[in-house]
Amino acid sequence: MTTRTWDDLPPTLRRRITDQLAATGPAEPVAGGFTPGVRVQMPQDNGRAAFVKAIPAGDPLAGMYRTEAAINRTLPPGPRPRLLAELDEHDWVVLAFEHIEGRHPDLAPGSPDLPLVLDAVAALHPPLTPNPYPNAPQFTGHPVVAQAADHHEAMRGDTLLHCDIRSDNLLIGDHGVHFVDWALAHRGAPWLDVALLVPQLILAGHTPENAEKHASQVPAYRDAPDNAITAFASSITTYWVQRAGQGVPELRRYRKRALRAGRAWEAYRRR
Repeated sequence: MTTRTWDDLPPTLRRRITDQLAATGPAEPVAGGFTPGVRVQMPQDNGRAAFVKAIPAGDPLAGMYRTEAAINRTLPPGPRPRLLAELDEHDWVVLAFEHIEGRHPDLAPGSPDLPLVLDAVAALHPPLTPNPYPNAPQFTGHPVVAQAADHHEAMRGDTLLHCDIRSDNLLIGDHGVHFVDWALAHRGAPWLDVALLVPQLILAGHTPENAEKHASQVPAYRDAPDNAITAFASSITTYWVQRAGQGVPELRRYRKRALRAGRAWEAYRRR
């Protein structure tokens, strides 16, 4: 994967961004992410900072950036960074968000971050019901649940789901847990976001049994049909089987790890 830098943007576009954000200092690279886009942070004249991400308009992933901007325009105030600016010009798509000072949570067994994250997930969905983003597709069309068609009815709903709750998409700051990167959002039943978190807990070192115990602290998951959760676990594992060898090297490594977690979860639920 070729990682692009701030200097790859046309000078005119860089000036437009810095002027629009009232930047007072240079753009500093920000590590992380599975996409080859630009990721920088820059200070603003209000004493805060902006996080800027950009990708060439012709890149296959540019559509995700546009979707992320469209979703963020509809999100109500809450534990997520505000969209400060968006530019789609000079053959680039650029998004600027409020920079959240914080750290990624530790999801390992015994971590004091776990109850914070679970409480935040439980509180995430009520203000997102009904779904505020009219173009959000139903989660039943997501390839993750393609093998669980018999249980799609239990997955339908009108809640906007994040659909990518992982440690690197969460930030713990002074005001609690923030959810970042909404590009993959769908609408559906709230328990699905929690089900997607279960393999992340297993990846962090939990047994499937303990991961389920933590997930069950969220009422939406606790009340979900048991057979629908089992079908979900099986379907997402099949999804990772099919995609374990696809994508950039970092993504392939993650998917292989996720596949092992999925197999462990599925085996636990089907014992």
